[in-house]
Amino acid sequence: MPVVGVVRAAKPDVRAVLDVIDFEPEECEVLVLKPHLCCSMPHTTGATTDPEILRQVLSLYEGLAGEVYVVESDGYAGSADRVAEELGIAQLCELYDATWVNLSREPKVPVERDYLVLENPFPTPRTLLKADMLINLPKMKTHSVLTVSLGLANMLRVIPGRKERYHHRAAEAVCDVLMIRKPDLTITDGIIGMEGSGPMRGTPKHSQVMLASTDVVANDTVACRVMGINPVHVEHIIKAGYYGFGEYTERRITVRGESIDRVRSRYLLT
Repeated sequence: MPVVGVVRAAKPDVRAVLDVIDFEPEECEVLVLKPHLCCSMPHTTGATTDPEILRQVLSLYEGLAGEVYVVESDGYAGSADRVAEELGIAQLCELYDATWVNLSREPKVPVERDYLVLENPFPTPRTLLKADMLINLPKMKTHSVLTVSLGLANMLRVIPGRKERYHHRAAEAVCDVLMIRKPDLTITDGIIGMEGSGPMRGTPKHSQVMLASTDVVANDTVACRVMGINPVHVEHIIKAGYYGFGEYTERRITVRGESIDRVRSRYLLT
């Protein structure tokens, strides 16, 4: 059964949440980190991943990864490069000898799959395909279209073009992205989340929690419960589970660390 770690966290503590799921970083040739950087709003607004979480992951993999990439694609607010500069991500990459990559601007490789909605073959950012280890670093937020923005929604952001064109079939688009590359580890930043009109116009939510799992679907299922949202009502979670990309049946998921009841902080939807 997949394991989801849940810890109270007034500030980032990656090591603590990884210890709960018995995850130990190992050597890899290419490490790719995908924080949630949809705009240049700081993490205290609930819109973007706390850079300290990224820094701690980079520190854990020092000396273990041959090449390290931090990636994001252009989004609602325009250039991911500008967002990386304004949030200090580019400087953090320099400090840890990691390479910043704008997935919207790098060369693409056509990848053929039996997609549900993406064009086939799909022009996939090259760095995503190089990853031996892909770590997903989403923010805990509500979303006006997807209901929640967690690990699965963060993976949707690897699509290099306009993500909005898939919003009417977001659940299928999420599954298509997972056909190309599933994350190996998801660490969710719920220290300061966002409720209401997410992913950018909502209100900060001080829920002070972090989650981690090697199963992104299980991670999002448990995260929904922490947010006081029934995951059965989140189509992209159910569909990703149905197509076998992870576990969405709650009785088959082991929660370690804090119980959901002890950390639940109900998020308001739009």
